[in-house]
Amino acid sequence: MALFTEEDFKVLTIDPFAKSFAKQKIVEQLFGKLNPSEDAVIKYVILLYDSKSPLRLKIPLLSDRKKECAELAGLSVKDNIFDLSHPKIVSYVNTYLRYQQSKVWSILAANEEVLWQYQSELLTPITQFKTDKDKLQALEIKSKLMAECDAIIKRIESYEEKLFGDNSDKKDKILSMTPEAISNL
Repeated sequence: MALFTEEDFKVLTIDPFAKSFAKQKIVEQLFGKLNPSEDAVIKYVILLYDSKSPLRLKIPLLSDRKKECAELAGLSVKDNIFDLSHPKIVSYVNTYLRYQQSKVWSILAANEEVLWQYQSELLTPITQFKTDKDKLQALEIKSKLMAECDAIIKRIESYEEKLFGDNSDKKDKILSMTPEAISNL
């Protein structure tokens, strides 16, 4: 947490580092009673998906942001959270995004997640095919995925424009910040 202090997270909708985090009334209302393993997953969700998260501004690349959020929440790659395969994480993310009541933020978060899933598929080599026709079909599917990625990127830019509004002149500066640049401020 060298780039961040607990004070940086006081602006979030729910403070993930508050004492008795899991016993906060709002946490129990949204997610029910949590066991210790769920506690860390909820913290991860808040750190990653809160529209006011300082991580979003300081770590623009989603894959890097996920790793940092997991580390801050006390999770590891083994917890099946990066690819949303943890048994309850989709429900937790949906609940938290709805609680924030920002349709633009919610759809932006969803589009970013889908874009990176598509990117992962595009990078997967085409190796299992029996005929040239099968290989050609697989390549056509990847071509369609690339076209969809272009459309997703345009949607993401549109949603970012809505979120940044009149501060669009600062958007590029904020989104291009790297942890190294911030540490030199």
